[in-house]
Amino acid sequence: MPLRTARCFLFLLAPAFAAGCFLGKDLKDVLAEHRAPVEAKLANVKALREQARALPVVSSDAVHIAGGPAPVVAWGSGIAGVNASIAYLEDLDNLAELGNVPHRIAATGTINRCASVLTTHREPYDAAYPQSAPPTISSYRADEVLDLCEALRYLLVIRSIAFVEPSAPTTSTACSLFDAGTDDGGAADAGTCHRFDGGYLKAEVLVFDVETSSHLGGFGFVAENSAAIDVTDDGANVKAAIAGNFRRNIEEALKAAARKALPGLPTED
Repeated sequence: MPLRTARCFLFLLAPAFAAGCFLGKDLKDVLAEHRAPVEAKLANVKALREQARALPVVSSDAVHIAGGPAPVVAWGSGIAGVNASIAYLEDLDNLAELGNVPHRIAATGTINRCASVLTTHREPYDAAYPQSAPPTISSYRADEVLDLCEALRYLLVIRSIAFVEPSAPTTSTACSLFDAGTDDGGAADAGTCHRFDGGYLKAEVLVFDVETSSHLGGFGFVAENSAAIDVTDDGANVKAAIAGNFRRNIEEALKAAARKALPGLPTED
């Protein structure tokens, strides 16, 4: 049996590689197909970095799309016609790496994945987790990500204004969720609970047309931890539960603000 056929047979056992094998593409083929158009888009994105830094604080929530398609963001799988990507301002410093952003939402990082796969054939280095080596990327995943960058029309840049990290949890017997003068709480368990000072993020989103390098407007949003978090199923990893709650609330606050500023923007997975 020829080597290529044998390799495809093995790949078919793993769904993540099956599509790439079926299409007859290896990573070299994928990179050759996408490199020129994606590098052109990345050059346009890089040119927006200084503009994103220098723009004044958003004074009104408004985005004006004139003469172009409506933005579509890949919040999750199954959304067709994606033509917009979300990035943190820190992600624009080095497009082949993720910026040092705590509690990063999953919808970000596409731009950095494209730049990284073209230069390193790996997922991008994440400055928030310096001890973790970036994993290699499959040809199927590379094709998927590079398709998104090739179709890129709009870039939504998150620019943080104020940020407070959630505090470390402490065990307490004062477990009422309605204690006067506090916004923090935890799930009671045998008379004890965990208490913490919640995280807080105030940020704004700058919207750009990548093709014309035009600033189209922006909008702000605020997110914080929920007042009470059920950590029953998290065992001893209460800190991770607090971080996960904060990250989910950031994403939901961003989606809610985007719905108002861009009524046609899909915000469901």
